[in-house]
Amino acid sequence: MNQPVTAALATAHSNIALVKYWGKRAGCDPELNLPAVGSLSMTLDELRTVTRVAPASADRFELDGEEVEGKPAAKVFAHLDRLWRLGACSGPRPRCAVVSTNHLPTAAGLASSASGFAALTIAAAGCFGLAEQLDDPTRARLSAWARMGSGSAARSLWGGFVRLDAGTADDGSDCRARPLPSPRPWDLRLLVVHTARGAKQVGSTGGMESSRLTSPYYPAWVESSAADLDAAEAALRARAFDQLGEVMEHSCFKMHACMLATRPALMYWNGATLEVIRAVWQLREAGGPVGYVTSDAGPHVKVLCRAEQAPALAAELAAVAGVHEVQRVAPGPDASLELT
Repeated sequence: MNQPVTAALATAHSNIALVKYWGKRAGCDPELNLPAVGSLSMTLDELRTVTRVAPASADRFELDGEEVEGKPAAKVFAHLDRLWRLGACSGPRPRCAVVSTNHLPTAAGLASSASGFAALTIAAAGCFGLAEQLDDPTRARLSAWARMGSGSAARSLWGGFVRLDAGTADDGSDCRARPLPSPRPWDLRLLVVHTARGAKQVGSTGGMESSRLTSPYYPAWVESSAADLDAAEAALRARAFDQLGEVMEHSCFKMHACMLATRPALMYWNGATLEVIRAVWQLREAGGPVGYVTSDAGPHVKVLCRAEQAPALAAELAAVAGVHEVQRVAPGPDASLELT
């Protein structure tokens, strides 16, 4: 019954998993894009995607001011087809113009797919008449739909800290993201340490499947993740910074160990990545500003720290050879929707 009546503009912020997600659940409908493990993330204030979806005479996708065709565009419009079906809309999907701007590097290990597919999902839902505002039930429903485009996108519907449970149901009904409210604000920062420019060579989706099929460490990675999630959530609720940091680092290095044992090995880091990690550890051990590291499927390092120590720690890391930039990012807000 629903038909697009207006253009819609959505903003969704990237998120970085403090407890990592790596791997798809086997034996389920691939359309559901169910993760093998849960994850816990921090939404980022500055790193975001803004996407406008509007009815048009023909499908067209523009990213950062340039028209995009081929596989990336096909993935965008396949997601619009999916949303049209999930919303039980009648008739063929109307053609749409999708105009998106990434306020972060694309495909570089900074979760541009999370903010990108979250923003696309929200804007399309607004355009298709499936959402007029993001109340709690709507946000939860769109989170599950965003997950089908990108697993990490499910978490970008909310600000602050968010947990995504992997679930066990074959239909994905218990694979849900939920915000983790704090009894009072916790003034943390995530330093995003850029150690390279440009896109990474191996995409996350292909890398995950290679790890599942070939890494001898993959079963242990999956089996041990639930305990990390519970420990990280408990640390957040108790505002136990060192406990949260230790769980975060442990999750990161387990994931990268699984990647390294994949055939062929997945090495997303470069020399500067290792030097930044080493610098954070040395500062912590020497009584300097305290940070804890994590890194996704890319060369950049993210460092969790207290807000008051962020300037000093950022200055130290900016001096590491090979570092291009250090961003100091606060926890970000909920995703938003505007009908235009």
